[in-house]
Amino acid sequence: MDDELLVEILTRLPLKSLFRFTCVCKAWCRLISNDDYLRRKLPLITSAIFYTLEPDLMEEPRYACTSSDGSLGGCSLTFFPFHQSSTIVDVCNGLLLCYSSLLSAFHVLNPATRRWRKLPKPSKRSQRSIMAFDPCNSSEFKVVSFTGWVEQGAELEVFASDTGNWVEHHVHWGIHSDAMSTTMCFFDTTLYILAHPNYVVGIDVTSFDTCFKIELPEPIKHEARIGKSGGCLCYTHRDGDQLKIWKLRDSHGGTWVVRGVISIPWMVERSHRRSTSFPCLPLQCKFMAFHPQREVVYLWLRGEMVGYDVNEGSVEEAYELGKEMERAHFFQIWLFPFSCYMSNCLADAQGSSHCA
Repeated sequence: MDDELLVEILTRLPLKSLFRFTCVCKAWCRLISNDDYLRRKLPLITSAIFYTLEPDLMEEPRYACTSSDGSLGGCSLTFFPFHQSSTIVDVCNGLLLCYSSLLSAFHVLNPATRRWRKLPKPSKRSQRSIMAFDPCNSSEFKVVSFTGWVEQGAELEVFASDTGNWVEHHVHWGIHSDAMSTTMCFFDTTLYILAHPNYVVGIDVTSFDTCFKIELPEPIKHEARIGKSGGCLCYTHRDGDQLKIWKLRDSHGGTWVVRGVISIPWMVERSHRRSTSFPCLPLQCKFMAFHPQREVVYLWLRGEMVGYDVNEGSVEEAYELGKEMERAHFFQIWLFPFSCYMSNCLADAQGSSHCA
C-alpha cells in the first residue's frame, strides 16, 4: 500500500490504535513513528478527560478516552501502583503530574503508553506545581514547583527530565504576588498565569530569567481561562449569559481581538433538545478547554461535551457521556497532536509499554 494512502487511513484512527499498529510490522512502525511526516497530516485528537462524580458517590477521579466511534469509554490507571494514594496535580499534552502525600513524591505518568516515572524529592515543599511539556518540539519535560512568594515574584524549584535534577530559580513579575491566580497554562516555552485584576504574566521556562506582563481586554470575571488556540494565546471569561473569547496574535503583547461570543442560553437549549433526562441549567454550562491548533472551544453541559467552532459560530461535535457522566464534574480534558515523543518521553521509566 502506498504510504500516502496508508497515512490517510491512519489519521482517522484513535490514538490508542495508532500505538498498537506500531507492532504490525517494521514499515508501519517506521511510518507511525516518523513524527515529521505523520504529525503534519494528523488532526488533533480529543484524547481524554478526567472526571469525578458527586463527592459522596465516588472519591477517585475516573479516566475516559475516545473510542473509534467518537464516544467516551472508561479506561483504567491501575498500571500506576500508587494511583489510589496520589492526587493529579496537572495535565499537559498527555502527561500527568501526580503527587503522593503518603510517599512525599511526584510521579509523571503517560497513560497512552502506560509508563510512569518517579521524580527525586525536591528540597522544598511545593505550594503549586505545573507540567511544561510540548511533544511537538521535544521529548523532554519540566516540572515547575512554586515553593515561596516574595512581594512581586516567586521562588521556584524546577525539575528537568534531561538532567534528572531539581534546580532553584527566582522570578520577578512586577505585580504584587497577592494578585496572582492559580490559573496557568504552558505552551511555546512560556508559562502564562492570570493575575488580577486584568493581566497575564508570562515566564520563559527555558531560563526563567525573563518575565513579562500583558494587559487583558477586560478585567477578570467568572470562569476566566487562558490557553493556546489556533497557535495563539487566547483568553475567555463568562460575562452574564455570554462566554467571550479573545485572541492575542503576538503572544508577548499586541492587541486582543474578539474571536467569538457564545450564548449560554442557546447552548443550554440545544442540550435540552438532545437529552431531557437530566436537564442542564445555565450555571451548569462550563468552559472546558481550547483546541490548541484550531479555533474550537470545548464546553461541558451536563451529560455532554460539546465542541464549538468559533469561526463558524456553530456546534462542531458533541460527545454523549452517558447517564453516569450526567452527574459528573469535569476535571481535565486533553487535546494534543500525535507525536512519536508521546511514546518515548518515558521510555526508560517503569510500567508496561503496551496500551490497555
